[in-house]
Amino acid sequence: MSEQTTEMAPAQSRSEQAVRIIVHEHQALWRVLDLLDQLLSDMNLNDQRPDERLLTTIFDYIEHFSQRVHSTPTDIELYKRLSEKSPETAPLLEKLARGYVVGHEKLVELRELLAECEKRWPEGREEFSHALARFTEALRKHIRKEEGVVIPRARKLLTEEDWQQIIEARDVENDPLFGERVREEFRELRHQIVSYTPEKFGGLGLKHADRVTAPHAEEEMLSIKGLVTSYGQIEVLHDVDIRINSGEIVSLVGANGAGKSTLLMTISGLQPVDRGSISFEGKDLGKISTDRRVAQGIVQVPEGRQVFKDLSVHDNLLMGAYTRGRTSEVMDDIERMYTRFPILRQKHHNLAGELSGGQQQMLAMGRALMARPRLLLLDEPSMGLAPLIVEEIFNIVKELKKEGITIFLVEQNASQALALADRGYVLETGKVVIEGTGRELLSNEKVREAYLGM
Repeated sequence: MSEQTTEMAPAQSRSEQAVRIIVHEHQALWRVLDLLDQLLSDMNLNDQRPDERLLTTIFDYIEHFSQRVHSTPTDIELYKRLSEKSPETAPLLEKLARGYVVGHEKLVELRELLAECEKRWPEGREEFSHALARFTEALRKHIRKEEGVVIPRARKLLTEEDWQQIIEARDVENDPLFGERVREEFRELRHQIVSYTPEKFGGLGLKHADRVTAPHAEEEMLSIKGLVTSYGQIEVLHDVDIRINSGEIVSLVGANGAGKSTLLMTISGLQPVDRGSISFEGKDLGKISTDRRVAQGIVQVPEGRQVFKDLSVHDNLLMGAYTRGRTSEVMDDIERMYTRFPILRQKHHNLAGELSGGQQQMLAMGRALMARPRLLLLDEPSMGLAPLIVEEIFNIVKELKKEGITIFLVEQNASQALALADRGYVLETGKVVIEGTGRELLSNEKVREAYLGM
């Protein structure tokens, strides 16, 4: 009899198992909304300047859920099956699904208002405060609808077979509520929120930089004029002109052998300049050694990752901070790298050579970030990686931009590189042949034919 009970228990608990997952995510959202109310009150009543990093992380958490839920209920297995069993519920599910899309648009607006509030404080407070209050109230109503209508109807109408299919769904694109990878990403973002939240609001109070936006966006950071460099008698770059402004992502695309990596090595000081100039924040880099360039904030993640394979993951990260010494700040930054790249914490005793290609790329990026770059040079970060890892790498690049790091991205994956970019350049046989905004280059017929396969 006990054996029979053991076999039947999973079947009897399928619906409850699925509902627990939903309720767990909703409980997390309720806690985040309560925290937003506390931060809003602190800002308005106590004149507390907003913590841009904490608020951005909260927005990332909410947006992450919104992005995983597409534009129709059929993208969520639960919504799909409930619509089939209860056609009268379909309009509500459509409305809830549209709410995710509208919510995403509102988050974009909130990020802009937050950056403006931080820039003009306290003048921008009122507009940001009102927009945030409206957003949190709308999200509360959305959750109440799911908890008060969707879940009770699903419990009543869906069969155990339906619930089993819902639980077994694992495609992160088709089932955002139940994909294991997505739930893990939610957990990591919640961990960051708890870490950054002040102790007075029940968090850990981890010390961190409050600002995430570049303080002087639009100011010229790097200027390359008439650059020529050669390997022996062979000229590789021919009169290259490139400008990178503070806070931008600038992408450089081109075929193999176009000179993209050579350009990055020249900026880093690993390749000599024959003619022309490179200046960083008004300083002539020709007079600055390679190691001093790193100390001033120019840091490269090389093509092929090039981690120190015979050193541990932890020691690789320490090597990234070699210009800073062994200070408490360095150890704090290592902890931040482990938070940003959880796999590195798990593998911190492993030799770097034992890691997979994707893990080594995370390590190479973490090592570069340990130098606290202001201009990050990324050389083919997606090369040789699986599609899921490529997606993660580009998500990290977007996060780094939000944190105020200026990025020069060299990439053969032109579609993703230009989609990320504020501006871009096309390099052919050592010459810049096209430049423009990322959107302009994506729609350029020559670029589409040569690099996007269209």
